[in-house]
Amino acid sequence: MPTPPLFPRLLAADIDGRCQSIRYRQLQFHQFQTAVLQNIAAIKDAIATDSEHSAEEVRAEICLAMKEIRTHYASLDLETDLQEEYRVANGKNNPTGRKGVGIVYVVPGSHTLFFDLVAAWAAAVAGGNCVVFELPKNTMSLPGILRKILPPALDADTFAISEERPDAGFLSNNTLVILQGHSAPISDRGLLSSTTARTVAVVDRTADIPAAAEALVSARFAFAGRATYSPDLVLVQEFIMKEFTEAVIQRSSRYLGGQNGEARQTTVNPRRASPGASLLDAAYKDASARVVVSGSEWGVVEVLGRKSPLLRRKISEKVLIIHPVSSLDDAIDFSNSMAPFAATYAFAAPSSAKYLTQFIDAHISWVNHFPTDILIGPTYPPSHPPPGKTRYSTSWLQVPRPQFVSESENAGFVRGVLDTAGGSGGNEKAWEEALTPLPAIGRPGGKTIGFFEQGMITGGVVLLVSVVGTVVVVGGYGINVVRGLG
Repeated sequence: MPTPPLFPRLLAADIDGRCQSIRYRQLQFHQFQTAVLQNIAAIKDAIATDSEHSAEEVRAEICLAMKEIRTHYASLDLETDLQEEYRVANGKNNPTGRKGVGIVYVVPGSHTLFFDLVAAWAAAVAGGNCVVFELPKNTMSLPGILRKILPPALDADTFAISEERPDAGFLSNNTLVILQGHSAPISDRGLLSSTTARTVAVVDRTADIPAAAEALVSARFAFAGRATYSPDLVLVQEFIMKEFTEAVIQRSSRYLGGQNGEARQTTVNPRRASPGASLLDAAYKDASARVVVSGSEWGVVEVLGRKSPLLRRKISEKVLIIHPVSSLDDAIDFSNSMAPFAATYAFAAPSSAKYLTQFIDAHISWVNHFPTDILIGPTYPPSHPPPGKTRYSTSWLQVPRPQFVSESENAGFVRGVLDTAGGSGGNEKAWEEALTPLPAIGRPGGKTIGFFEQGMITGGVVLLVSVVGTVVVVGGYGINVVRGLG
């Protein structure tokens, strides 16, 4: 007897195109938001219990999640949708036609679970898809609340929660998987946000050192140090290492000090509440590492030896790892020995930042700032550029379905070549055009001089000065000799 299909109501809704209706999607947004708002206190308490985040960080996660709902809802425009739907009926091409992939299966991460789920759901529904959340039973509080409030609020034909992962057959049947908390894909079709991809920051001597220290300390120590985009390694130009370290200590004391704001510098391993070996434990045992300042479960560590495993770890604690580099090229070469990175943060003058971000292999780069919003949620899938206002773009969860009424230019061109009834004139003309050499390569008209061109010019000037100097000296000597003979 064949096994009954999983989520038969979702499969049926996908077939009949239930989610393609703009009005239907708008209604689901209203119902989702209402369910959240009616249970916002319980959701907030559950996030705080599960994550150990501060009250402000919990509020930031909820606010950003609700902004995702509002932004995607605002993108649903009935008039625009109808115009696109009836382009063909009105005799026009519809080259931008799209539809939902069918079913979006979401496997959330645990760092900011609420935001992860809301961001994926909002993009999926706005794109015209059914949605399944994978929420296994565990000791976390938030999944139980979501299992209680969401299924009654949303249409069971287009939304479901799964406590167990479906088989590969379901995941490959018109289903796109959003993996937010895993390092390996579970389906050939999906969006993967890596939890193991590392990030690197570079602080050059041309940087605003206090601003760089402020940004990096805040990013590393916020959200319990578990944000996927927090800086895992900070490379500092050796000439400013002392100044940068002092700035980091000052910022660390303000963010992580005791009740009076002071940081506690220690020479022994600080006491920790959590069991198991920590990164600080490893730092104290590493002969090439120096714990600059530390407190209860947090610290700043300077690592000198490049063979130290501390430089190659994905950090999920409130520990900032810094390491000296001798130049921009040294930073680039050392970074690329561990690349690719999820992100690069370059703190430097614009020309130096351009050089760093151009040659360090990272999926995305930020210059002279750390975008605080990326501390919440998963990393961007490396196969797509960040959409800007939301974590996921609706188009990522759709497939193109263009429709054409009029003939394209190339179709007319090929038809003309193939047409022998009208004589060979058009055919020969097309043949001649096809074999025409390409236009000559033109020289750029701009006056911009690049990095390498500047080096060549500088070398030429030095050589020219040397030659001129030599000629002048030899000429003067020759004149003196002639005068002596006279």
